[in-house]
Amino acid sequence: MLPLLIDELDMRGAIASDQVGAAAALKMIRSVMIKGIEALTAECFLAAQRAGIVDGVAASLKNNYPGLDWPKVIEYNLERMASHGIRRADEMEQVAVTLSELGIAPLMAEATVKRQRQMGELGKEDGVRSAKREGAAAMLDALNAAVKDRH
Repeated sequence: MLPLLIDELDMRGAIASDQVGAAAALKMIRSVMIKGIEALTAECFLAAQRAGIVDGVAASLKNNYPGLDWPKVIEYNLERMASHGIRRADEMEQVAVTLSELGIAPLMAEATVKRQRQMGELGKEDGVRSAKREGAAAMLDALNAAVKDRH
């Protein structure tokens, strides 16, 4: 038996369903949550940073979601959006179409498109690009400065 490329690349694969399109639907619908949480993270913690309460908000969220390491979540989500937000916004536009086709008004998906695109555009700026290597606090500072510069 020939080795599968997926095995050679040490990747895990699974059959989503015997229905055509189920894997694509899974990816699209999952994106509502993943990319939406990223967008909410940015909005929440950009505001928290401006209000000087980042640690307090993170601690409060830990009470509701004790399994999440919020400082790591913040850093990861901000970096993902700054690095890939434009592409992720384009993907979310397709998610919004999928939701509409399923009869669900894509209210959150459409808002996520805007936040992902904004963060992706800000991620191109020198200050934000360099802050990606310095952690969440530096990213929040750089993103907030970039937002202010654009207004």
